[in-house]
Amino acid sequence: MIKFIKYVIITFIFLSVSFSPFIAPAEYRTEITPRISLNQEFDDNIYLDNIDEKSDYMIYASPGLNLKISSLNTSLSLDYSPTWVWYNEYDENNTVRHAGALAFGQNITKYFRFSLSDTYIRSEEPLETTEDVEGIRRTRNTYRRNIGSANLDYRFGSKNNMSIGYMHSLLENEDISLDDGEIQNPSVGMAYWFNVKNSIELSYDFTDAAFSRDNNLTPGDDYNGNSAGIKYTYFFRPHRWGSMSYNFTNRNFDGLTEDYAVHEGALGFGYSITRDMSFILGGGIFNQVNEESDDELGYNYNVSLINNFKKGSFRIAGREGWDESYLDAERRGFIRFWSADTRLDYLLLKNLRVHADASFRQNKDADDRKWQTLRGNCGLNLDFFRWFSLSLDYKYAQRDDDVDMEDFTDNRIMLSLTAKRLYRW
Repeated sequence: MIKFIKYVIITFIFLSVSFSPFIAPAEYRTEITPRISLNQEFDDNIYLDNIDEKSDYMIYASPGLNLKISSLNTSLSLDYSPTWVWYNEYDENNTVRHAGALAFGQNITKYFRFSLSDTYIRSEEPLETTEDVEGIRRTRNTYRRNIGSANLDYRFGSKNNMSIGYMHSLLENEDISLDDGEIQNPSVGMAYWFNVKNSIELSYDFTDAAFSRDNNLTPGDDYNGNSAGIKYTYFFRPHRWGSMSYNFTNRNFDGLTEDYAVHEGALGFGYSITRDMSFILGGGIFNQVNEESDDELGYNYNVSLINNFKKGSFRIAGREGWDESYLDAERRGFIRFWSADTRLDYLLLKNLRVHADASFRQNKDADDRKWQTLRGNCGLNLDFFRWFSLSLDYKYAQRDDDVDMEDFTDNRIMLSLTAKRLYRW
């Protein structure tokens, strides 16, 4: 929490200096939305144990605030909410969660734009829901995760763009059996259109990762690496395109972990069927070149169908390829995977919305160990009396691992009452 507050203070000092030279205060549009939520949840396996399952009721109280400030050249969005968590039986887990997000953008000149973003999470929740994080925790020990990024974009032409950026990812665990770590990613990129039908994208980023342990045991190996990519896109029509891409990634470890490089090529096709429906299909191969062991050849694909309609939206997607697992609760290194997910959101009545989503993912690590994770969620949300909403959600999670001790099944039911009101001037 201290680090997040520090980032916010530094950011606001920067923003206060940045805002004044460009536009008079009268030209700003401000929106502020205070809110508060009261929740009750039942969880039938709070420690994700496959033998000694322990259930509990939890009560949450979560005030929050969303602030948006915008003008012709500037935008600022800040959202923060602490959550007090009380356990009915296992009250040694009582805690205060924190979630914050900040996004800032400033047009320095007509062609240059600076952007800054940061997200912070402090939680004891063992099932992380952060994008691109799949780690499962077996305790209710607190962890903190912060991801910040800054970018400077230069626009030349209607679609051409060059950018330079920096990302910093931080993970701190109170569980001394888990690694703490940080990853730094400076990057550059360019998108250039030769004409209305032909474009090319170039990208490069450098990765530097360092890990530590609070129990004086040896953490996972530090590493650094490079990633570079090129993508060519041809538009057959304004809403129909095809692409070819190549990406190279390498990882160089300080310790005994084997170094590797990955060459990956793919072909893609996209089609905006209507204004509200789009289809994307891509596929190719990748080759993991290992320093000592045999090379690994695999396939990659990415397919998705998105349909937005009058009363809701529908999405279905599937992926296969490779991934990395270093900065999370389960350090598995290089992973081969395939996954599928779907989501439906529908306005059933004027003030009643229903949603349902499901995902499945199978992973295989360098030792050929496999594990499958199935997640599902469905719920109802009712808006009433203008500023209030009531929701009922059910969540399901299941892990099937080659190591039987890692299996688990978890069911949760949550009832939430939220009040919020928008103020605008």
